[in-house]
Amino acid sequence: LLESTSTGVFEFGSDPGAANIAKLCGNFLIACAIESMSESLALAEDNGVDRVALMTMLNTTIFDCLIYRGYGQRVSERDHFPYPDAHFALDLGTKDVRLVQSTAQKSNTPMPFGSALVDRYTSAMAKGRGQLDWSAIGMSVSEDSGVDVSKHLERCMKGLDKKG
Repeated sequence: LLESTSTGVFEFGSDPGAANIAKLCGNFLIACAIESMSESLALAEDNGVDRVALMTMLNTTIFDCLIYRGYGQRVSERDHFPYPDAHFALDLGTKDVRLVQSTAQKSNTPMPFGSALVDRYTSAMAKGRGQLDWSAIGMSVSEDSGVDVSKHLERCMKGLDKKG
């Protein structure tokens, strides 16, 4: 069944917990990508470079892959609405980055980016953004650089009202 519904089945040893570690590692890499795209696009925007045009160039050249195309579009356009077919909620992303940090601490694995991500996601949760897509941390990065994202946030939140 797994082989017919996935792109592959991978073995990580006999410990079933290894699959959870693999999932956390993948989600950690995605969260890092979202944060780094957000910071890069804030730098571009603050220096007069169109954030959408830059992301389009990046995700069609050196970062031409699913994660950068999908989340790159969301972050560059500030489109963090929780679409039913393409959505991982910020509150779930927060849970995962906290699990990454907890697991890292238990195994004495330093993960300084993990600490920064926990703070970023916790801040977004405190702003009431838990039901938006986890790429909504990009709004916090923009806000930190002095950009008013209120109209984008309002659009995303109105969509939540209609959805619920």
